[in-house]
Amino acid sequence: MRAEPHDVCVVGTGAGGGVLAHTLVQAGMSVISVEQGDALPEDYFTRINPPGNSINFGLKPDMTFPLDAHGFAFHHQLYAPPEMLSSHPSEPGAFRQFQIFALDGLTNLWNGVSVRLSPDDFKGWPLAYSDLEEHYSAAERLARVCGTRENMPDLPDGEFIPPKELRPPDRLFRSAVAKVRGHGLRVIPNRKAVETRPEQPNHCQDTGGCLAGCPYHSVYKFSSHLLPSIKDSGRYTLHLNSKAIGLEFTAPGEGVRGLRVMDPRTGREDVIRARSYVLSAGALETPRILFNSANGQLPGGPANSSGLLGHGLQDNPKVLLSTSLWRLWGTRKRYPAGYGDHLLVLAKARTPDGNSFRCLGQFVHQLPAIPLYLPWLKACPPALKPWLAKQLFRSYATLAFFAPANGGGGNRVIPSQRTDALGVPQVEVVYRVSPQEKAMKQAMLALGEKLLRKASATAILKEGAAAGLGIHYAGTARMATGPSQGVVDANLRCFDHPNLYVCDGSVIPKLPEKHLTLTIMALAHRLGRHLAESTPPGCYPPGSA
Repeated sequence: MRAEPHDVCVVGTGAGGGVLAHTLVQAGMSVISVEQGDALPEDYFTRINPPGNSINFGLKPDMTFPLDAHGFAFHHQLYAPPEMLSSHPSEPGAFRQFQIFALDGLTNLWNGVSVRLSPDDFKGWPLAYSDLEEHYSAAERLARVCGTRENMPDLPDGEFIPPKELRPPDRLFRSAVAKVRGHGLRVIPNRKAVETRPEQPNHCQDTGGCLAGCPYHSVYKFSSHLLPSIKDSGRYTLHLNSKAIGLEFTAPGEGVRGLRVMDPRTGREDVIRARSYVLSAGALETPRILFNSANGQLPGGPANSSGLLGHGLQDNPKVLLSTSLWRLWGTRKRYPAGYGDHLLVLAKARTPDGNSFRCLGQFVHQLPAIPLYLPWLKACPPALKPWLAKQLFRSYATLAFFAPANGGGGNRVIPSQRTDALGVPQVEVVYRVSPQEKAMKQAMLALGEKLLRKASATAILKEGAAAGLGIHYAGTARMATGPSQGVVDANLRCFDHPNLYVCDGSVIPKLPEKHLTLTIMALAHRLGRHLAESTPPGCYPPGSA
């Protein structure tokens, strides 16, 4: 450990923490990143746990038939077990949290969808789209986002490399959607943080999907894309196997004095010193760290003078529809599997009470690693099953839709008396799916069925995903114009403490229908620039000395 404090301590190495560390080091600051887990072995996604059907068709020992066609993706062994999670639901099954305790965090199993929020999406924020525009561009360049320029106000264009070519199922679906009137429909190539350029050594090699991990480092991760350029700079320290368990304070209004960490393997504790501290641990883990930092002077936890810490938990309402497209039956044409979801679908749906809302969809076609359609063949004559199974295998498609989150309703995380397997107090999730969100799910299911029917769907499996399955957690330390409305200001600094910042989904005040990861990365780039300009290397912010 350095004898002198680091300029900045960043907790987390995922979407926000990785971009922030890279930006700060490139600006000349000394940075230490704290990560609870270890780095994955280099061959993790090639030999130990490869994606696809190279080992046992992707079947795991704990799986039983019939499989949940939409839930099987969340069986991956990288996801932390319940006893290790930050949170537990207030009622069994009421909210599902997903965490990965390893270098890169959840981006180890990230699908890569990277979209900008629109200027309208920033209503109610203490900053505007123009404040983040250049940082979106920087994040897109760092993550190598592919896409096409479409000149759509609801989905601003960015700095793109070419996307993957559309395949026959993609063209079939796009043509079908073009015949559907109303709903403000637009179908465009997906925007993903995937290296598609064949001249690059880590280009996408068509494994058919990103959610199971990328063996070729094509999908953005801090460890493969940004860490190599800063690890030998002399200004960067990566502290693995180091669980953040609390911050040290002495009095309200003072700066953070240290970060208490624990080695999960041994239970040994240590304190990390820095001039500024940034929590980039996620919208459930960040408030957990703050609640667990409570002391006699700060009984409600730091950064909580407003009493709003933990309030406003959001996740995008999500639906999924899967089917076989019969117009693809009998085709012998071969085509690359690509990265699975080659299309974005922009649409408007309407609830029965007349409420119109925007929704964002992904059309997914990939040769299923697991034959999810086999239970459908029970009634099929044995002689016909092999032929029919082949047709289903080549024609299987899924359509997912996301709606805006409902920021109200009292959804929140609160301190809990329960602890994780390491003895660290968890937080309790209080979450109710609102009637409005239920109505939006039904409207998206109806729209999705209409589009798939037009594209020659057969039997359609429909599901409104349970709370938490969007994995777009947001809102628990929200950004605001003043300390009575939120937890951090427009520069992500906690109102209550001069050297404490938050940079993850928890700062997002209101979650639109769009995926939030690129916005977190852009906020991280902006924060890195702000810290580098406002706190020269070696200088202490007020109250932190």
